[in-house]
Amino acid sequence: MKNNYLKKYIISSYVLVWLLIIFVAGTASLIFHAPPVIMWIVRNLIAWSPTYLLLIGWKHFRPDETRTDFIKKCFSGKIKPVALLCSFFVTFGISMLALFLFSVLEGKPMLSYMDLGSTALPLSIFLSFTSGPTGEELGWRGFMRQEFNRRYGFLKSSICQGLVWCFWHTLLWIVDSDFTDWRAVPYIISNIVVITSITIWMNLFLERHNNLIYSVLLHFGFNIVFVFLDVGIGFFVILTVLHLAVTSVAVLLVRRGWGNAS
Repeated sequence: MKNNYLKKYIISSYVLVWLLIIFVAGTASLIFHAPPVIMWIVRNLIAWSPTYLLLIGWKHFRPDETRTDFIKKCFSGKIKPVALLCSFFVTFGISMLALFLFSVLEGKPMLSYMDLGSTALPLSIFLSFTSGPTGEELGWRGFMRQEFNRRYGFLKSSICQGLVWCFWHTLLWIVDSDFTDWRAVPYIISNIVVITSITIWMNLFLERHNNLIYSVLLHFGFNIVFVFLDVGIGFFVILTVLHLAVTSVAVLLVRRGWGNAS
């Protein structure tokens, strides 16, 4: 496969999401003043852009394989219930631990940082699940992971994937963040570290199970917390340290296990 296929996909995915954010989300918000639920649906449609791009532009990115064969391969691994639960609770658990530590430092109960908002709980969960978790994984962990893995070893490949995925969100840091002053710096650092760490966790599961449902639940376990969370920048600092520490330990243990197995 030609080396420029991956580059074409990455550049195209950035251009597409930025155009959609500016012209679709921007129009819905600034011109039509769409209510929060409608804006949430718009964001979900935009979150699916890596998958739209991959499937519509298939011949430009993977001409030697059919879409059907590719999708079957992405979901070919056996589903194990315990591992599936673990994939969700890895990211969910780290976020909740960060919230617990943040609440202790602030001297407030954890529930005081949770805001259920005006959207019904079942709808909030459904919209969260049908955004990035189901919309992005076929492109990122399906196509992009395979392409990076052809070029690099596990850790370098995972870091490259994480950075691509992370900076794909760049425009959102500007238009959809409460941290626009000095707090933007630790917030961006947190995004880089946390998203890269989550990518490593996804790839650890996928190396063993080869089924995107694991990365979908990892993604969902992270996203669902932030649907209801209203916290200060201190939370993101704690979250960054936890992800860096826990992911580093996991990589060392797993790679040691791989070494012993060989």
